[in-house]
Amino acid sequence: MGREQRLEYAASFEMCYQFRLLYYAGTQYPIMGALRMAYPYRYELFKRVNDANGKEKYVILSTFPSRPTGDEINDAFEGRTRDKVKKSSGFWGFLSGILST
Repeated sequence: MGREQRLEYAASFEMCYQFRLLYYAGTQYPIMGALRMAYPYRYELFKRVNDANGKEKYVILSTFPSRPTGDEINDAFEGRTRDKVKKSSGFWGFLSGILST
């Protein structure tokens, strides 16, 4: 078996589990959340929350069909949603707004 065939075979593997702690930019403390994926399920984004009794827990913020980008993770933590489709402006935006209702 040649080198190219071995590399092609290794590239065909799919990730079956991933767990990654998330920190604030440039630090390794405190933990702000976690990103987890267990095949065949979606990526799950968790936020770390301190309990009243001094313990921590992780609450789910969002799920993603594929590995989220840094911007998608930041948006989820800030509670923002991104529109994938750019809205038309001006006359065409006015017409599409009237026709879509």
